[in-house]
Amino acid sequence: MVFDDSTYRNKPGYIYLIRAVGTDRYKIGLTTRSVETRFTELNSSQSPFPLELIDWFETDDVTEDEKYFHEKYSGYRVHGEWFSFDKMTLKEVRREYQDDVGFTFPQLPRISLPALPELSWFSRDKVALAMASIGALWLIVAMSGYLPKTTPNNSTPRPPQKSLLSMASE
Repeated sequence: MVFDDSTYRNKPGYIYLIRAVGTDRYKIGLTTRSVETRFTELNSSQSPFPLELIDWFETDDVTEDEKYFHEKYSGYRVHGEWFSFDKMTLKEVRREYQDDVGFTFPQLPRISLPALPELSWFSRDKVALAMASIGALWLIVAMSGYLPKTTPNNSTPRPPQKSLLSMASE
């Protein structure tokens, strides 16, 4: 049976990389829904192995990008969208995933979000960009000398005070 991708053609979505835990088998797939929804679907009923989401990126044309990966790594194809990668090849595939999103932090944590329409603007790339922006702004402020000068205990020095005993004797 050949997969009919005509319903996905020229549509935005995600290209994901999933591993069958305990194996060297990886699935390169596409979805126009959230990656978490597709991952849950695959993990619940469509695999004899537990699955692990390795990487994913957002794209304007899911069919073209998936086709690119399937053709480039066709020599590693085991069955359908499943590939067998050694460590070096996996590093190469993951590097390409990261190149396709512009930039990523090497260990940016994955968070699981509910599939809510009001969070459709939320993506890993936007979180990474926000984190980088905040860090850059803090660095600019720190380097420009506009951080407040601190004293020990972060307080202003006070003049010495009289003790209660000296005040009582007066």
